[in-house]
Amino acid sequence: MKNIFAITFFSLASIISYSQCKSGNCHKGHGTFFWENGSSYDGNWVDGKPHGFGDFNYENKDKYKGQFVTGKREGLGKYTWSNGNTYDGHWKEGQMTGIGKFRWIKEKATYEGPFKDGQLESVEIEASVETPEKESK
Repeated sequence: MKNIFAITFFSLASIISYSQCKSGNCHKGHGTFFWENGSSYDGNWVDGKPHGFGDFNYENKDKYKGQFVTGKREGLGKYTWSNGNTYDGHWKEGQMTGIGKFRWIKEKATYEGPFKDGQLESVEIEASVETPEKESK
């Protein structure tokens, strides 16, 4: 009877929680961790949080490759959305902050400049009107 209870308990425990460190040291060192939702992180860890350089793959297929501080994107890094858009630049507290480059794939557009709290900080647009030159006869 004890064996049946133990087998049932451990089977349920493994089904309920399958987030785990698959390799290395995911507390302090280098390791690879997989979450229940499908996200994964391969990189440096301090106190059980991503810290230093690493690769984070999100459940929605977005990706981030760069620096982390206590589990947040911080420093230099590149974020790639599942639709192909990218941001390559500075991060602070998990937000695009500082100088960076954002590329919109569908629109074939690029913005390079300052960001603050995840937004474009300032965009200057110059209007120009081209007029056809008259031919001199």
